Amino acid sequence: MKIRTLTTIMAAAAALAGYSGTSMADAAAGKATFEKDCAECHDAADTKGEDAKALAAQIEKISAGQLKHKQAFKLSAQQAADVAAYMASGG
Repeated sequence: MKIRTLTTIMAAAAALAGYSGTSMADAAAGKATFEKDCAECHDAADTKGEDAKALAAQIEKISAGQLKHKQAFKLSAQQAADVAAYMASGG
């Protein structure tokens, strides 16, 4: 019985850990993308402490052309999450 309970708890924890796209974000990969596509006009320190999930959603909207932006760019959802994680960390 204890093994079943432990297995259930471990499965639930694993599911929750993978629930949010930004929880699996790679800030190091985000740094590379940020430096290539964003750093000319933006400073990651300006977004330190902001919600990475909200930043990722905004980046995705810009990438999809739903929000105006000075320069057009295309990023995947994973790339947007990575950039957002880097920005939220403050660079």
